[in-house]
Parts: sequence; C-alpha cells; structure tokens
Amino acid sequence: MNWGVLRGEWGAVTFVLTVLAGLIVVPLALYFANVSPGAVTTPSISTTSSARASGVETASPARTSPTPSPSHSP
Repeated sequence: MNWGVLRGEWGAVTFVLTVLAGLIVVPLALYFANVSPGAVTTPSISTTSSARASGVETASPARTSPTPSPSHSP
C-alpha cells in the first residue's frame, strides 16, 4: 500500500472510513432504539387552545383621499 497517497488524500480516506462506520452504527442504533419490551405508549397531548394576542399587527387598509373629479368648464 502506498502510504504517500494516504497521507496526501487523508480527507478522502477519512470520509470513506466514516461512511463505512456509519453503515454499521446507524442500523444498530435504529434497531436498539426501537426494541422495547412493552407496548408503545403515546403521550397525551392537549389539543385545546386559548385565544390570545399573537403580537403580530395586521395590515390596515390604506387610507385614500377622494380624488377630485375632472370638471369641465364651458
């Protein structure tokens, strides 16, 4: 094995080794995280909400002044 290439391309070698380690570690972590001896419990979440000010101001319609109608002088 040419160690000069490995020293020159240490970033690529580190990336490949990290990907290979991830191919082993991630499935094992997912497997052990999902293994449970009992039933899966779901947390009770309250869906009620109260009306409160959001702090966001709504845009009010722009105030326009009446435009004068063109008058025709005879």
